[in-house]
Amino acid sequence: MKLFTKYSRINMVASIVIFLVASVAFYFTLRYVLINQIDEDLEVEEDEITTYVKKYNQLPESFSFSDQATHFSAVQQLPKRSVSTVTMTNIENKVPEKFRLLSFGIAAGGVNYKAEVSKPLEGAVHLLRSILLITLISIMVILLVSLVINRVLLKNLWRPFYDSINAMRVFRISNNRMASLPESHIEEFDLLNNTLKSFTENSRKEYLALKTFSENASHEFQTPIAIIRSKLDLLIQEEKLSEPQSKTLQAAYNATEKLSRLNKSLLLLVKIGNNQFEDAEVISLDQKLEEKLQEFQELWQSHSLQVNTLIRKSSIRMNKELLEVLLNNLLTNAISHNYDGGEIFISLTANQLMITNTGKEGALNQQQLFKRFYKPSQNSSHNGLGLSIVKQIADVSDLGLNYSFDKGKHSFTVSWTQL
Repeated sequence: MKLFTKYSRINMVASIVIFLVASVAFYFTLRYVLINQIDEDLEVEEDEITTYVKKYNQLPESFSFSDQATHFSAVQQLPKRSVSTVTMTNIENKVPEKFRLLSFGIAAGGVNYKAEVSKPLEGAVHLLRSILLITLISIMVILLVSLVINRVLLKNLWRPFYDSINAMRVFRISNNRMASLPESHIEEFDLLNNTLKSFTENSRKEYLALKTFSENASHEFQTPIAIIRSKLDLLIQEEKLSEPQSKTLQAAYNATEKLSRLNKSLLLLVKIGNNQFEDAEVISLDQKLEEKLQEFQELWQSHSLQVNTLIRKSSIRMNKELLEVLLNNLLTNAISHNYDGGEIFISLTANQLMITNTGKEGALNQQQLFKRFYKPSQNSSHNGLGLSIVKQIADVSDLGLNYSFDKGKHSFTVSWTQL
């Protein structure tokens, strides 16, 4: 949920609750004021009746109008004074209505009377409803205007933030261009942009330093490795070497070859991690896979491997060099961890490549499988970087990569969004 949406919801809920509470309080306050005003009118009428009786020692005439009625009835004992709301029939329209009724006792001419003065509440109720309706309409208009203003205003206020986020999304540390962050007149966004600029500048410096070191280290490693390899080639060709000496030299030569492959693999991982393979293009994967099958044909024959393929037309969008490495590592892995006379099955559909091979060992560790230098067996001659490279290529190319083991066969599946 976006911050703006969350704020709008909280603000709207809080406003509605406040307005509801205020409306209820306003309703009961206004109702109390109107009824109190009617009660005061009834008390004025009571005072007039009392004053008239004291002056003339007789009751005034009873009367009944649309807005007020007075009624007297003889009683044996003077009743207590009371004010209440009652329902009575209106004399004019003969419809039951609510009235405010004041009852009190009074003596006139030696006779006790119960005096009742009433005023209808219908006018007050209508006035109360009209005021409430106007209030509710005003509240709805205020909420609607507030929502529109907040939406427009906040959207404009937060625009520099989203512009900065979009600028960081397209920023690549491997490019020569710095992140283009928009200017803002808001202090918090200026602080954010300055922090992002400082972060990207420091990250770029560290990236260039690491890139330079990796390239230099790789280059410097290759030179002595090449020298050692050439010297070992000369020594191996010596005719006077004994068998133990030949074995020792051969072991040293194999170790040098392994060191050279390790150096190249580590350098490749660094380049992939630094996004140095950003150029992507649409590649006909079925044609590329057919080419690879031709390249690996002799290697499969040397291991007496039975290879079955099911290749359908397929296209993929990714870097051409990374695709080359991905296919090489997966096919090499299917050979390296197989046994002579084993099987390999290659299936390619519109959006999935699956390579299955029989194996020397059981299921691989799912948690460690794609980590660097993982080896299912400590006696393995491989450097443990092949599948790690495959995993990193899959991550930077937005490919899905899964491993499964069933009935003695290992399967690696690469999937992607169909073009």
